[in-house]
Amino acid sequence: MSESRVGDDRPRRRGYARLELERRFLLARLPSGLDPDDYERLRDLYVGDTQLRLRRIERPTGELILVKLGQKQPDPEAPGDPRRRSMTTLYLEPGEERALAALQGARGVKRRYSVREQGRTFVVDVHEEPAAVRGLILAEVECDTLEELGSVEVPAWALREVTDDPGYSSALLAAGVVPHG
Repeated sequence: MSESRVGDDRPRRRGYARLELERRFLLARLPSGLDPDDYERLRDLYVGDTQLRLRRIERPTGELILVKLGQKQPDPEAPGDPRRRSMTTLYLEPGEERALAALQGARGVKRRYSVREQGRTFVVDVHEEPAAVRGLILAEVECDTLEELGSVEVPAWALREVTDDPGYSSALLAAGVVPHG
């Protein structure tokens, strides 16, 4: 996924703190027409006993694009709504990443693709590690408002929506917990 292919509605760098409005979908395969060689690799560490995630984003060649430390928590105004999360992000230098990468926690690796659908950028993640979830494919879409998010239709290339299923959380998948159904 080149710099120019990242949609304005899904920028790589964002403000320090924001409300993330997101829906997730389960897929059987990559959407047709997607170039299987045009992706970014995400290496995640979900730091044990915290809500912190260290993410390294690389090109397919392994070249570093970006490193960030994030914290995702339920939105205090709607703690039971899985579509709404409070997200805080710090962008790190490689030396800072090395220090934090030594921490204990669940580790996951996935390839991330980008596809335009319904006038929005969907990201499609193919899980590579851990082995228990290898090959699992999920898509996500983010919007600026709940109204916009509600207007998104389940894409024809998706099996079903899994936003309300906590078994599809990235932290659990990185821990090797296989979702039911």
